[in-house]
Amino acid sequence: MPQGLRAADAPIFQRHCAGDMTLLLRLGNLLQAQLTFTEPALAAVVGCKALIMDRRLRAADPAGFPALAQEHGAGDLGLVLVAADGWRTVALEDELDNPLMAATAQPAEPGLAALVPTLAPALRGPVEGLLAARADDQRAAALEQLRYATPPLALVGELMPMLLADGAELVRERAIGLLVASGAAVAVVDLIRAIQRRDGAAIHRLAEQVARLTGSQLDLVVAALVAALVRGQADQALVDLAAAIAPHLAGHRALARVLDLLLPTGLSLLDLVRALQAHDRERTDQALMVSFGSSPAQDAVLVALLAGPAGAPVLERDRLLARGVELLLEPGPDPRERLPLAGALLRLDDGTLPARLAAAGERIGRSWDTAVHWLLAELCRGGRIDHATTVALVPLLARILRDAPGPHLLAVLDQQLPALLPAGCGRHALVEPMVEAVARYRDDRTRDTVTACLMGLGDEAVAPLWRMLDDHPLPRVRMLVAALLPDLLPGRDQALAAAAADAVTRMLAGLARIEQADERAARVTAAAALACTPALATDPAPAALVDTATAGLGDWAIEALGFLAAGPHISAERRAAITDRLLGAVQEEVPDRNDPATADPAGGEPTWQIDDALSRHTDNVPRALAALGRIGTSPSCPPELLTRLTGRLCRQWKLVSTWRVVWGPGCVQELGATLVRLAERTGFPGGLRVAVCEALVPGVSQLPVARGLARVLLHADSPYLATLAGRAVVRLVDLATGNHYAEDEQVELVETLTDFLAVPHLGADGEAQRRRLVQLLALRKDHASSRARARLRYLAAELPEDLRARLDWA
Repeated sequence: MPQGLRAADAPIFQRHCAGDMTLLLRLGNLLQAQLTFTEPALAAVVGCKALIMDRRLRAADPAGFPALAQEHGAGDLGLVLVAADGWRTVALEDELDNPLMAATAQPAEPGLAALVPTLAPALRGPVEGLLAARADDQRAAALEQLRYATPPLALVGELMPMLLADGAELVRERAIGLLVASGAAVAVVDLIRAIQRRDGAAIHRLAEQVARLTGSQLDLVVAALVAALVRGQADQALVDLAAAIAPHLAGHRALARVLDLLLPTGLSLLDLVRALQAHDRERTDQALMVSFGSSPAQDAVLVALLAGPAGAPVLERDRLLARGVELLLEPGPDPRERLPLAGALLRLDDGTLPARLAAAGERIGRSWDTAVHWLLAELCRGGRIDHATTVALVPLLARILRDAPGPHLLAVLDQQLPALLPAGCGRHALVEPMVEAVARYRDDRTRDTVTACLMGLGDEAVAPLWRMLDDHPLPRVRMLVAALLPDLLPGRDQALAAAAADAVTRMLAGLARIEQADERAARVTAAAALACTPALATDPAPAALVDTATAGLGDWAIEALGFLAAGPHISAERRAAITDRLLGAVQEEVPDRNDPATADPAGGEPTWQIDDALSRHTDNVPRALAALGRIGTSPSCPPELLTRLTGRLCRQWKLVSTWRVVWGPGCVQELGATLVRLAERTGFPGGLRVAVCEALVPGVSQLPVARGLARVLLHADSPYLATLAGRAVVRLVDLATGNHYAEDEQVELVETLTDFLAVPHLGADGEAQRRRLVQLLALRKDHASSRARARLRYLAAELPEDLRARLDWA
């Protein structure tokens, strides 16, 4: 027989009556006549109020009920009246002998309705008076009468959910008084008062105390918890309280009710559910499954909660997997948090998850969230995707790379999904859409992720790239392929020298049919990079071919010349000539010829046209500096050439940093970075390092310059360099304390100060300067990045005890 509602389920009656006091009173009158409803039947019949209000219902029997229901228009609701154990229960026809209802039904336990007939007359009268009371003052008076009868805690625990959920504060206060009179522990009473006033700190403090109690005392805590949830007071403190009493709650008949009230709140229930599952996993999972199917958001939470740790038994695994995949690929915004759902599916996987995802097809690219790509990547890393599934996924990923919105494309690339798929299953089909994505988005992040994917594909990517280089219709894609190929072709293995030489020849062979200078330069630069690889260290012929191909390219040859001059094959004279040519491009004086070309007829204001020579110089300088940096850091660069190169760059830095030569900010920073790249090497000559530091110290107010200078000074090996380091610290600290730097520069400032704290020698007054640095870092600790904190923790071990204590926040 279906279980009907009782007086202890007053909150359920109140919820379905939706404030209709007349209807609620009538339902209470029917309970007195031992006629009740199941919750599904009550939800169905409240829309037919006339049936409930008909006084003939109070005396209805199973035989006459259908006619009564038909009379009030409820004949189509499928209602039946069944009688058992002295109670008549209105239920739905579908509830009778329903196997699902039987599977989810909780074991029958004695409740308030079963307890009242067994009470002594001295207690039964006050309890029945309390249940019959309607007004607030009547209920308060009934509670006061019951308090004098000193009821046992078991009875008080049955009454508490109803009393503490009461809307009248007077009734709730009298209920707490009843608890005190009945022997409730002090900690329990204090906890209930904290719950009433929603004092989270007190609830956390008292939860540890009540968790050590047993029996009826914890029943009172559960009752107070249920009452607070019914009143809509759910918060994380109550969830933590439930987790603290999990050993008792796992076996309590209110478990399903507690979980049912907590699930829609959106609070984190993971610790609570795991604690409950640790004591009674089957009962906890059954209580959770009762709520399965309510809403997408709640189902996503339930899948995550029911998917326990790997290897744990799972109730209805297949149903959870099917629903989880459906929610993960949902095109709408619900559920919002899908990464926990993806992690749960990974734990639930019984070997069918990859095939389920592959069968979803185009839905993967249309899903609201990109967590599905993380899930696929994790399945690949775990070796769970077989050959057949990979064959199905490759064309799907190719369509995502070509047509899906940006977030999906970036997620596929960030997860390195093309490279993680098993080899030999057609992964080469993903090369072209990946390269086209780089050409479409043109940002460093996409280029880096695609390059990493192509490196992961290895030899499978080479043949498609060569085809794209020769046949792709878009010049920018062909140029991009030319830039990518040197990273993928064999370059370090001496045994592959012949293949590397053939690659240089093939790269240069297509120049004859290319008319655009930028595309010719891209091929020549790629050939130069290949010609200078270790695989061709003993073969100068490819480098000679590239050197010949640079003729006539003009400034487009800058990158290729940088590779050639950094390699071992060209002569000293040719290397010096290339270096002087690049230095000339950097030091070129561009005349100021920005004359007004036109004037506005209305206002007479001129329109200025920037000279082409200035624009060309601004474009060439970063490329020339990168090439010079490659030459200066090459082992093939002779000392005299390195001295000339460093000296001329230092002189140019002094000119641009003092505004005697005006450059764009990007070019200025690139020049400083090139000097740092040269001087931070351990084998860099000491005299040249001094020259670089002398040039950079006056520009320490620029944080990128200051950070580069700190890296150079890490290798300071002379008292003079230590003096320069101390001078730089004094200047930097003065600027920082004088609020020279803007708010959005504070994070970089803290990292710069940390870099200088790592410099071993700061001059004669080094200890004082180090203390100033620590003091300043402590004042700006709120701006410290995780990288700066990690480095400070490492540096603190070498500092005196008092300074180490000032950095304990890191």
